[in-house]
Formats: sequence, C-alpha cells, structure tokens
Amino acid sequence: MGSNTSKVGAGAEKQQVYTPLTQIDFSQSLVSQLDSSKESDYVTKQNAEKFIEKKVSQRLSNLEVETLKKFEDTLNNSLLSDDDKDAVDGISSSSLNNQIESLNKKLTLFDQLELQKLEKYGGAKGKSDKKTDNGSISIKAKLTECLLANKGKPLNCYEEMEEFKKLVMG
Repeated sequence: MGSNTSKVGAGAEKQQVYTPLTQIDFSQSLVSQLDSSKESDYVTKQNAEKFIEKKVSQRLSNLEVETLKKFEDTLNNSLLSDDDKDAVDGISSSSLNNQIESLNKKLTLFDQLELQKLEKYGGAKGKSDKKTDNGSISIKAKLTECLLANKGKPLNCYEEMEEFKKLVMG
C-alpha cells in the first residue's frame, strides 16, 4: 500500500544533468585528456591527504627540533659552570666540590680524634664493667644478657637490676 510510489524501478535509474545557461565548448583534446586520466576523485583525495600528512609531519619535526634546542639551552644555562669566572653568586660546581672535599677531610679527622680519645681513655668503661674478685662475668653483662633473653619482660631481671644499681650508686 503506497510503497509502489516510493520505489524506483530497477532498470529506470535517472541521471541528473546540469545544463548551464551559457554554452560551454570543450576542445576534443581536453575531453580526451579527461577520459584518459587515471586519477579519479578517490586518488586525488588520497594524494591531497598524503600531502597534508607530509606537511604536518615536517612541521612537527621542526617543532621538535626547536623544542629540544630550547630545552638544551635552558638546561645549559641553569647548570652551574665549572669556571669560577662565570659563577652565579660566587657558587660554581668546582667551588662546591672543593667545599665538600674539605668537609669530608674534617669529618675524617674528627672520627680519628674520637677513636683516639676512646682508645686513650679506655672507651666507656665504668665501675659496672669491672670483673668481680673471683673473675666472674660483670654485672652489666649479666643484666644485658638477662634483658635480651627476656624481651618484653624486664621484671624477670629484677635481681640483676638491683645488683647493677648497688654497683653504680655505691
């Protein structure tokens, strides 16, 4: 119902032709060139896309090169120079290296002096490290062993703690 009017017949395809108001005469050579041309609209479109892609990739590579140059320039300008002449605020990498070396030497000397003091004065030995008359283990060592053996239970070492207090206080 009503579908027959909307369908176009299978063999009756219509061609629409534009007819200009003025008469256009094409030469026979132009018509033959157009007929013999291997390029279609599709090929022309692909060639145009390739051309655009090529231009875009060239522009991107140029931008990449420019960006890398700017980055390298900025990086080189931000780094400390090795020359004391070009130093900013009196700071250069060579002067900083010299300061670090001198501090390392001072620390090494300080460590050596501390070791010498410990050797000279016998370390941190006190009354609690001395052995008893009969050569038994010191009270400090007993207390340390007890506390290590009873981690979290210092009340188990009450006797050793009292002996240590007597020795230190008395």
